[in-house]
Amino acid sequence: MQEHTDDTAALDACPPWCGRDHRAGLHPDDQHHASRPRRVALVTGDPALDPDDLAVPGAVVARLFRRTDSEQTWLEVVSEEGRDVRMVATLDSAGRLFAVLRDLLSAASP
Repeated sequence: MQEHTDDTAALDACPPWCGRDHRAGLHPDDQHHASRPRRVALVTGDPALDPDDLAVPGAVVARLFRRTDSEQTWLEVVSEEGRDVRMVATLDSAGRLFAVLRDLLSAASP
């Protein structure tokens, strides 16, 4: 287990989207950069196997995350409750996924 630290590097290089308080003395895992979580309501299901009326409402939480010892920023999207949805991707990968989702939504719009 890592000890508490007084490393101020997290605060010095804090990205503008980071919503964390990087006080001295926090556990190193609590000093990583994280945006404020964004909650999104979703309806999920398995339309290939189940009828539409078995779809369930739920929510996911999305946030940006970066370790203090890294330059790589990640997008994390996880179920607010349970483990139905879990995706963690680099920003480049998330951008490619966003482009595909935008195209699919555009194609599905009347």
